[in-house]
Amino acid sequence: MLNSSASLWLGVTFVVIGAINVWLILQASARVRDAKASTRLIAAHRIGGYLFIALFCVMGYFMVARLGDVAGGAPPSTMIHLTLAMVLSPLLFVKVLVARYYKTYYSFLMPIGLVIFVLSFVLIGITAGPFLARHVRMQTVSLEAIDLPPAALDINMAATTMERRCSKCHNLDRIAGARKDARGWLATVNRMRALPDSGISEEDSRIIVSYLASQMAPKGSVAAASLEVARALVDQRCGRCHSLDRVYKTAETPEEWRATVTRMVSYAAGSSGAFQPGEDRQIIAYLSATQTPDAVNQRKAQVAAASSAGRSMVTRQAFSAPDQPAPRSQDDIKVIAFISFVCLGMLTLIIRRPARAPLASAKSDIPAVQDPVGAIRTTNPPPGGPLILRLASITRQTPDAKTLRFIVPDGRKLNARPGQFLTFSFLFDGKKVARSYSICSSPARSGYVEITPKRVSQGCVSVFLNERATVGMTVEANGPFGHFCFDESKHQNVVLLAAGSGITPMMAMLRYMDDLCLETTVTLLYCVRTSNDIIFHGELEELRARLKNFQYHLLLSQPHAEWPGPRGHVSREFMENTLKEIALQDFFLCGPPPFMEASRVLLIGLGVKPERIRQESFGSSAPKSAQPVSAAAETDVVVEFARSGKAYAIRSGQTLLEAAEEHGVGISSSCRQGQCGTCKTKLLAGNVRMDTQEGLDPDSRAQGFVLTCVGHADGAVKLDA
Repeated sequence: MLNSSASLWLGVTFVVIGAINVWLILQASARVRDAKASTRLIAAHRIGGYLFIALFCVMGYFMVARLGDVAGGAPPSTMIHLTLAMVLSPLLFVKVLVARYYKTYYSFLMPIGLVIFVLSFVLIGITAGPFLARHVRMQTVSLEAIDLPPAALDINMAATTMERRCSKCHNLDRIAGARKDARGWLATVNRMRALPDSGISEEDSRIIVSYLASQMAPKGSVAAASLEVARALVDQRCGRCHSLDRVYKTAETPEEWRATVTRMVSYAAGSSGAFQPGEDRQIIAYLSATQTPDAVNQRKAQVAAASSAGRSMVTRQAFSAPDQPAPRSQDDIKVIAFISFVCLGMLTLIIRRPARAPLASAKSDIPAVQDPVGAIRTTNPPPGGPLILRLASITRQTPDAKTLRFIVPDGRKLNARPGQFLTFSFLFDGKKVARSYSICSSPARSGYVEITPKRVSQGCVSVFLNERATVGMTVEANGPFGHFCFDESKHQNVVLLAAGSGITPMMAMLRYMDDLCLETTVTLLYCVRTSNDIIFHGELEELRARLKNFQYHLLLSQPHAEWPGPRGHVSREFMENTLKEIALQDFFLCGPPPFMEASRVLLIGLGVKPERIRQESFGSSAPKSAQPVSAAAETDVVVEFARSGKAYAIRSGQTLLEAAEEHGVGISSSCRQGQCGTCKTKLLAGNVRMDTQEGLDPDSRAQGFVLTCVGHADGAVKLDA
């Protein structure tokens, strides 16, 4: 039988599908003048109806089975539940019968459907409501290590207490990456509690220690747990100042590790990230056990031996098989048989439609299910699907820009390069909206990712992120995408030329250089209106002091009277005064399209080769001289979608992706700005001009692929879609 949690979610899904079906049919009724949209909504409603009936049958089966297990008569609530289900059954049967065979009675479908939804809501509400009201997630935590009796803990409440108290002074990723036993967490919490204005009471302290000891404790044997704790200390302490590759790619003797760690401890003395007493001994013990020449050579020998024998070094947990397989219970066989029967019945209803009446016109026939017009299709996700990111902190940079830090889920790796972007999916007014934002955090920090959206008065997403986003919210992201990337192996002398929020990918590059202690010569030319518009102002000053090969120049177009630096807009004079050997440097441009176009013209005039200039230009169009509009593009042209077997005339100025979506042709997309390459489609015939080709790699270009999101037809074209 189903447990309470599974039964609850099944019921909630049942009601949600019913609500969606009601909305779909009401929308279809409201769009009587838009036949295509109406038929698509009705088709989606039909599929949802089949799912609704299937779930009702499954829940009805388990309801009857549970009723049979009740001895001494069922309670009144169960009898009410059963009565509602018995009323729903004939209503569903009548609705399906009318919808499929008796079209003259279609006027009854709407009231029957509304009654079904109301009864379904009451059916689930009378059981799910009380369950949700009293549901808590309890766990007993053993605290023997700190000489306390076991504690019964509400995990949800404890997690909320921990996040509220600990996030007051630092980010929660410091906790997510740590591993300590109960005694270690007690010492940490007591140290935090002693800080001024910590706000941690004695009761809060017990709750937080119990929660961390149960959720963030090392697993396995005493030796394995000790190594896990020490490894977490290495990741936390050593990763604050440099990349962990410097640690895990180094092999030294125990004496050398002791000298190295002692030197690092002396460097960190007195700082906010200072080592706590005893941590240096744990780190030395871990590195002396795992990062010595003998240990490294032993691991290499084990890998070589396993490889030659055709075995894997990844061990799997062994389970002792029982002497005889446990016989499958009769209940399990019945459940599987019943669910299989329901699935087969639903599949038959979907595939086998009643024959059309002889007098019905072709226009009245309902077409196959298609995507709604304007739907945003996300990119084919990488292994593991899209990233579900949780907002951990919000930092104000300027009056109209905030930095949002999202935690990357456990077990996922971002694999971003400095300068790339993510495409986020948001739901506004029932519509999925995709927006691309450059990553401004260093790719070397794999536990989190940061973006800094600037508020735009007419931008629904930027306004939401700056005014209504709250810590704890989750968002779906795809990526990373983009070819606007810094490569330390190729770029040794770099100029970053940014304006406004174009500083965000530049910050990812600078932070990356700082984390890896690169010796790249880099100059940042940052153009803003006023001193209040300087994003990352404090951190840029810190980087100027910390990176020996970094120069930073500000240009204000509307400065205050006391501003001592350069004024105005980007100019040849400004570049000549701040840069040396211009023709030998690699340039990265990011900002408003007019700014980048002007900067590019200036750089080429100063002798910079075009291949040395890279630019990030979400939504910008290429210069008109580079993208001539042919006479054929000024009139309606026909686009043929070969695999879909459809051909349509598209409007002047309409992109190929917009035309495909308007006519129900499925082409995946994500950024919609020619950057990610998700929408690339093979061109079979004709000519297509693209506003940008940054989302196409050389192989795709050679094979004849085009970016449909920024592609326009020059005359009749044929696409493999």
